[in-house]
Amino acid sequence: MKFNDTAPVTAPAGGPPPWLEKLAEDATLEATVLKYPVVGRENIRALLSHAIRLYEFQDFTYKGDFGDQFFMESYRSSIRGVPIECLVVVHMNALGEADSLVINHRPLDAALLFSALMWEAVGDRFGDLYVTIPQLAAMEEAK
Repeated sequence: MKFNDTAPVTAPAGGPPPWLEKLAEDATLEATVLKYPVVGRENIRALLSHAIRLYEFQDFTYKGDFGDQFFMESYRSSIRGVPIECLVVVHMNALGEADSLVINHRPLDAALLFSALMWEAVGDRFGDLYVTIPQLAAMEEAK
């Protein structure tokens, strides 16, 4: 995938992103893999703790502040052998809290797989946020 393939890989982060500990209580998360936004620090942390386990690795091509109010990370990975790229943009409010996150996974087939795997992992609590395994299977069959 051209975007991250053309960029050099940065050194490993050595821990969680700095914005994660600064999530606002009413933060929102919007993502390609979600059917609708997620609201609330604890909900976002719960979902991210499951999501990180799906990646086989994370090769970052960028991570850092982007202007005064944003943090950005870009990385490539794979899930179950399927290549996936991710771009995360985090808005920091006037209090220095991360109040809005946007996560873009691509390409679409990898994003749909990621969504279905998240449904499998958190379906009991957050299942309505994600594409289900049967929905993914139906989309694959319709190709």
